[in-house]
Amino acid sequence: MARTSYSSSTTGLLNRATEIAALVRKARRPPKGTVDFVLSFFNATQRRVYEAYGVKLEGKKILDVGPGQYLGCLRCFSVKNDVQAIDTDVIAQGLNPVELARMLWHNNGLRTAKTLARQMLGVDARFERALARELGVEGFRRLPISLMDATRMTFETGTFDFVYSHSVFEHIDRPEAALAEIKRVLKPGGIAYISVHHYTSHSGQHDPQILAGATLFEPYWPHLRPELQHTVHPNAYLNQLSLKQWRELFEKVMPGVKYADDRHDAELGEPLKALRAKGELSAYSDEELLTLNVVALWRKPA
Repeated sequence: MARTSYSSSTTGLLNRATEIAALVRKARRPPKGTVDFVLSFFNATQRRVYEAYGVKLEGKKILDVGPGQYLGCLRCFSVKNDVQAIDTDVIAQGLNPVELARMLWHNNGLRTAKTLARQMLGVDARFERALARELGVEGFRRLPISLMDATRMTFETGTFDFVYSHSVFEHIDRPEAALAEIKRVLKPGGIAYISVHHYTSHSGQHDPQILAGATLFEPYWPHLRPELQHTVHPNAYLNQLSLKQWRELFEKVMPGVKYADDRHDAELGEPLKALRAKGELSAYSDEELLTLNVVALWRKPA
């Protein structure tokens, strides 16, 4: 089954306890860090689309593929656009018993438990209020989110002006099929924006301990260093495509694609030099290791 969301695949009591502990640490932090993170993605998306194509993302019909449990960018875009989202998980909007029951039925038990914990701790509510303040709105309406596989969408051809996805495609086991569907549901002249959390980046293994960290920390790239691989515990399925494979895939499905990759040069350039001096990570280029997100933009021919 194709995956379009962070459906937790953590196994083992110790690994699950580690993931829950990371959630608790995150819950104790003020929402500002998460809000700033979401706004950085939202603002970068708008800026890059305008720089590449001269298009402002206002008054558009927009699809979010895999919005995530916080619905961060989806809520941002909903202020000035008609939005729709799809996910293979049920996403609860508020402490809703019916939706939580649907989550328990459709999602796995750990995903539901984590959502319930966040809701009970008030994490989601604090985040939503803080995000609304930053965007200058009183609150957010309930958003339309459909249970749907990104590789088999049921939307009519040419439905959307803009389709975007942040940190989702690395979890899809048939990414070419998902890209083809995005291409199909875009209107002529519509724009796609796909940001992939790259596997060979420092945090590309999706270990909750690393993802929950407020700053980058050692050991660097543990999933790519044989002596450290046993310390890494991914929390979701990963297709592990290389940088070359992603670019070949984008260029095959979306000829003329443009790139605006996010990189870790400033933060990890010196640590990488130190590891290189020890003869480590020689199988990977600097570009592979320092590219955090592979970001592809494409406009469908009119």
